[in-house]
Amino acid sequence: MHQIELRGSYFEMGRQQGLLLRGWQVPALEPQMARFALRCREELAEHAPELLEELHGLAEAAGLDPEALIDFSLTCPFDDSELPDAGCTVLAVLPERAADNRTIVGRNYDYFYDSSQEGATIYRTYPEGRYASLGNCDIWVGREDGLNEAGLFVAQAAFFTRGLQPGLAFWFIVRLLLDRCATVDEGLDLILRLPHAASWTYLLADRSGNAAAVEPTVKGIEVRYPVDGLLVMTNHAVCSCWAGTEEFIPPDSRPRFRRLRELLGKGPAVDVAAVKGALTDHQGLVCSHGDHFPQRPFGTLWSVVGRPGERQLEIAAGQPCCTAYQTLGF
Repeated sequence: MHQIELRGSYFEMGRQQGLLLRGWQVPALEPQMARFALRCREELAEHAPELLEELHGLAEAAGLDPEALIDFSLTCPFDDSELPDAGCTVLAVLPERAADNRTIVGRNYDYFYDSSQEGATIYRTYPEGRYASLGNCDIWVGREDGLNEAGLFVAQAAFFTRGLQPGLAFWFIVRLLLDRCATVDEGLDLILRLPHAASWTYLLADRSGNAAAVEPTVKGIEVRYPVDGLLVMTNHAVCSCWAGTEEFIPPDSRPRFRRLRELLGKGPAVDVAAVKGALTDHQGLVCSHGDHFPQRPFGTLWSVVGRPGERQLEIAAGQPCCTAYQTLGF
């Protein structure tokens, strides 16, 4: 994975990253998606003007058409017509279940290598007037997971319910949570007010021992909380409002969910080693090698373990069964 540090105003941070993208070309959008992007751009300007500013800085430094870059950044998650048979895993072990009474969080980010591996990046981000964070993403201005200096951890995963509406993609939402929010309650207040372009799930955990999973769709948003000190999120709806309404469920999603409940929800109190062991598990398909994608390699691109409240994460840049975790601070 690449590593980059960004500091300053949002425009300045965009310029710092844009200098690294000189020579890249923005892929063209299909006409229907380009029209949809115009409507999403209005939502970005209203709800995340700082990220719009960062995209303009990136475009200027990279020599790119800013409107083309913004539209691509808003809509590219909807252009992939091949749905994966596997997906991301996120979990939080709460103090009452942890061996030392401190929250432990973990996640595996899984996707197609040709879409994400080249751009997979670890970000240390220090925005003026906002919270510093350490996080990961495969597209520039967004984040797919991270931990901020206030002690809030956020990570996302997909679940596939029908519907698309003008709004923000998940990497913008995770970024806003990391930049703006210190607690789960603050995060929930923000995420419940944001327009969600489609259905993705989010897990939030903070240094006080609170955690929540958020399941948004175009029809509404539901929130669920830990059960017996454990919160697990894979790629199917768990809230009763959405469960069973998905258009598609990766066949490994429920097995991963059950396996993590089995490994971490029973028996001895959980420590960091147990969380790492769960994230490397193959019996329940938690650690993904995408063996059923011979034509398009797929698998775990990075794995994260950490504790809200510590300014560091342990990150494995690849499948954690064969890639060592490295401790990175910010």
